[in-house]
Amino acid sequence: MNWRPYIVVLALVVALIVNAALIGNERIPDLEVREQVSLEDEPLRHMTYAPNTRMQNFTEMGMDDELAQRAANLAAGLQSNRQRYLKMLEDQAIDVGDAFCPSSSKLPQPYAAMRYLVVQEGGRRDVIDGHNSLFAFEEQAWFEKEGGAAPVYNTLERRAGRRQDATVMGVAAVLLGREQEAVTERGPWSTGFLGGGSFTTLESESAGIRQMTAEYFALMHYLTELANEQDGICR
Repeated sequence: MNWRPYIVVLALVVALIVNAALIGNERIPDLEVREQVSLEDEPLRHMTYAPNTRMQNFTEMGMDDELAQRAANLAAGLQSNRQRYLKMLEDQAIDVGDAFCPSSSKLPQPYAAMRYLVVQEGGRRDVIDGHNSLFAFEEQAWFEKEGGAAPVYNTLERRAGRRQDATVMGVAAVLLGREQEAVTERGPWSTGFLGGGSFTTLESESAGIRQMTAEYFALMHYLTELANEQDGICR
């Protein structure tokens, strides 16, 4: 009697049973847990704002070396306005605390500070001139009216597999008024299988965005440093 066919059939049955057992014991919930952790781990909420953390923070926000150094140099140049800024922060502490003081329930500073530091006129947004135009913090109507900063933050920053350049790309989207593209991940904000967009892609489409981004991050970071000093409004 030829036992070979029976042995083959038995081997197949054993293989099916083993595979079924492995599938049955597969720990799918672990994937959900990992994703939840990623969603809760928002890097911007763990940053320390100080003169000696500028370069590190700018790099972690997704800037290349040249852009990070440019922003750091601009931030250092704002030191000449230190006393004026301190008085402004103290006089308007109740109003601007949400923008410059860390909070687990509010937008982090790179997004929140746009409420006071980015002006809009004729549909174009610009970073306020910190040296010659910033003498009082004025809430900009476009920030609430457009409502774009929060969706951009939630889409780019609060996600599993967050891109390393999420912050610089998110802030640039709001500066350019292109929030919808960022939220729907189109154009420079795409994350396609064959390769997504980048800040370089954005620069090729929007002349001046590199300097505009450097100016904004410098002003935002410097003011946040002052607000979080030992005697600052956040303490």
